[in-house]
Parts: sequence; C-alpha cells; structure tokens
Amino acid sequence: MRSYNRFATDEEINVIINGERDVATLYNLSPGGCMIEIRNSAAREGAEVEVNLRDMVTAQGAIVWRIDQHAGIKFGTPVHHKIVQMLGYAATSEKFDAEDPRDRFGLPLFG
Repeated sequence: MRSYNRFATDEEINVIINGERDVATLYNLSPGGCMIEIRNSAAREGAEVEVNLRDMVTAQGAIVWRIDQHAGIKFGTPVHHKIVQMLGYAATSEKFDAEDPRDRFGLPLFG
C-alpha cells in the first residue's frame, strides 16, 4: 500500500545514479518517490539516485525495483506535495473524445 498519491508526468529529467549523470523520463511522481525510465543498464536495485525536478528541488533516494528500463525510486526525504502537484497532471474525464487516438500518457494525438 502506498503512503502517497502519485501524479502522472511526462518530463525528461536529469538524474545521477551512483555518481553517474544521465537523463531519464519521469513517468509518475509522489512526495515519497517516483517511477523513471532509464537507459543505464548498470543501475541496479539499491543504487543511490539524485533526481533533479526542474531545478526546483533535488530529491535523493534509491532504486527499490527495476523492470527492464523502468525503475522505482524511493526518496529519503519526501518532496513537498505542492511541487509534486505542480509537476504532475490528472487525467481528464472527457467522454466526447474517449475514442480519439492517444499517446502513451493518454493525451490526444491530434488537437
């Protein structure tokens, strides 16, 4: 059971994994952690991570799970919920365009 609500995101962010700088895609974010897509195949569970959130805050944590290129990060200190809300978005509940083609984030492809 999660302690925090997660917000969907679609940001490219800078990360440092075990001292090595990289770029990752941030898929979701909560005060307690996030899910990222990383290209660094050497990053393993337990690796120390710094996540730079739009230069507003740098969250430090560790990889707690890894499946293919996706990794779950647990932050050592929670990120303020206002920053999380600002970076995340809630899915819309519009029914009139529910059948329109969408990208992997659920956003309409045409518009």
